[in-house]
Amino acid sequence: FVLLLIAGCSSDPVDMDKVLYERAGQYITNDNFHSFFYFNQKVYNGPAYSLHRNGKKKEAGEIKNGFQAGKWDAWDDEGNKWFSGSYEHGREHGKWIGYHANGEKKYEGNYENGLQAGTWTYYNGDKYIGEFKDDEPWNGTTYDKNGNIYLKYVNGK
Repeated sequence: FVLLLIAGCSSDPVDMDKVLYERAGQYITNDNFHSFFYFNQKVYNGPAYSLHRNGKKKEAGEIKNGFQAGKWDAWDDEGNKWFSGSYEHGREHGKWIGYHANGEKKYEGNYENGLQAGTWTYYNGDKYIGEFKDDEPWNGTTYDKNGNIYLKYVNGK
């Protein structure tokens, strides 16, 4: 005799806006929804997506223990890829790539715990190498497409 209990899991992607509730960055099912979030014990696990008002897909990825996790992709309201990146415990973490509407890369860089970190390349030719603080350039240098320095940041200025 084997008892299998799966709570809040799905193998079929769910529409986040219709099936889930977002509370403090965590997605819960409506199975035991209560307006006071403390009583909501059933977090969602599985694939999810959301749609633009025109019905086209806005974003898609996995939710683990109620938080966005792993690789997520997003599209603009015309269906063009907007970005691709990873989440860890609901925060941007790892490599992210942004795209122009024509499909060409717009930017590429890394996040650590929801904040930009390390080298970010902007495909207008600019490249920033240095530190970020509060998601803003802090101590670093911006180079133009020819490798010439045109901005230096020291303590954010």
